[in-house]
Amino acid sequence: MSLNTVVPMLEILRLRRGPQDLPPDQGVLVFWVGASLFSGILVAAPMYGVAASLFLSVLDLAVLYLFVMAALGLQGKAGRWLQTYTAMVGVSALLGLVMAVLLGLFPPDFAEGEVPGPALIVYLGLVVWLLLAFGNILQQALDLAGRMTGVALALGFIILSSVVTQLALGLAGS
Repeated sequence: MSLNTVVPMLEILRLRRGPQDLPPDQGVLVFWVGASLFSGILVAAPMYGVAASLFLSVLDLAVLYLFVMAALGLQGKAGRWLQTYTAMVGVSALLGLVMAVLLGLFPPDFAEGEVPGPALIVYLGLVVWLLLAFGNILQQALDLAGRMTGVALALGFIILSSVVTQLALGLAGS
């Protein structure tokens, strides 16, 4: 059942479909939340350890949920939350898996805080792809006139998520 959503999710990631192309199904959401948690741990565990990575992944999913609910609620489209949230979680999961592979191929030097130049370009490319995919999802879910408005909202989410994550890391470190 949930594996049948891989192809539509890849099409969303390729900016060819939108959240409305996913079934409004709790089971599908659970599948993609699990995939997102898995990829989040793969990406963050080398730097923070497994327990902290799991915490940060859950925190990011919670911030994303609140963001989606607020954005849709403000536009009177709260009924679209399940497909919108599922699409954003799924895109995060898939790009997280790509990032995990890239981190394995081009590992940063966490002790020195250095990233090889070519790897940095690829990592930044993934962030841009995430912004475009999230922007596409938000544009379609909110019936926005242009994709760039969706991308701007997606950038707002990325900034919000980064601030919350850094605050959580700061509180955990003190």
